[in-house]
Amino acid sequence: MSDTTDEVRRESLEKEPRRVTLKEFQNKKSSKYVDPCAIEAKASFKCLDDNNYDKTLCSDYFIAYRECKQMWIAERRRARRNGEL
Repeated sequence: MSDTTDEVRRESLEKEPRRVTLKEFQNKKSSKYVDPCAIEAKASFKCLDDNNYDKTLCSDYFIAYRECKQMWIAERRRARRNGEL
């Protein structure tokens, strides 16, 4: 995980930031949406709200969200290849 992701997580208003595990994702109801990068998403929206939706001031948050999504997709691909999903 990058420093940017860690910074975003620290700045998040979540009391206990927690990632959705692969097992939780696998056992979720099919109709339930689970965002494994909810912490980064929430932080990026908060940044936009705080900065009057000036995207140039929130680029670190967007990068952290993108890195999180890439990490999650890579993890799901690995699990699918190994027959875990």
